[in-house]
Amino acid sequence: MRLKPFFDDNLIGLFEQVSANGLLMLLQLNSRQQGVLKVKNMRWIAAFFACLLIAFFANISTSMAQTKVGIVDIGKIFKSHPEFSQQLGVLKQEADTFQKSAVAAQQQLVQKAEVLKQYKPGSVEFKKAETGLAQQSAAMEVEQRDKMRALMVKEAQLHFDTYAEVNQIVGQLCEAQGIQLVLRYNSQEMDLKNPASVMQRVNGSVIYHNPGNDITDLIIGRISQMKGTASNTGQPRR
Repeated sequence: MRLKPFFDDNLIGLFEQVSANGLLMLLQLNSRQQGVLKVKNMRWIAAFFACLLIAFFANISTSMAQTKVGIVDIGKIFKSHPEFSQQLGVLKQEADTFQKSAVAAQQQLVQKAEVLKQYKPGSVEFKKAETGLAQQSAAMEVEQRDKMRALMVKEAQLHFDTYAEVNQIVGQLCEAQGIQLVLRYNSQEMDLKNPASVMQRVNGSVIYHNPGNDITDLIIGRISQMKGTASNTGQPRR
């Protein structure tokens, strides 16, 4: 009688099949556990970056809330500035006088050009008179250009001095009231009959503002007070 082995081929095959299935189940379970861990880790990472973003934007919001902003209408200040308006009026009078003198000089040249009709074209007298008129016209053009340039320099200097003075007063007011930023805007209302006013508002930097942020009148008041004090004491303009 032949003895059968303790593990026959069918039993070994069944054992191998069970072992293989068990190993596969363990691997799948391990894979699922690792997947769960990865998902949990990704969730923690996402939550961490979300907290960073929230803190970042909260910091920006806090900084913006702490920044006190003012707005100012420079054009209105210039128009109400007593010395600027006065000196600009003087420059306009000089420009008008210059324009009238330039027109009168051109009319004189036109009258002198009538003399050329007395001479025969190409003659010595004609060439001499023509050369003289050309020299006078060139000299007049140079003189007028120099005068115009001088007027433009005066006007630029007036705007420069006034703006520097206004800028200094704005800085002093901002330091006193804790204003960190000042924006320029135009307070003039839009007028459909004046297209320029509409385009100025459309292209302006300030869309909305709290009326309390407008420091224009405060600047005008300080300038008037300063100029009144200077005129009373006889101090010249700085």
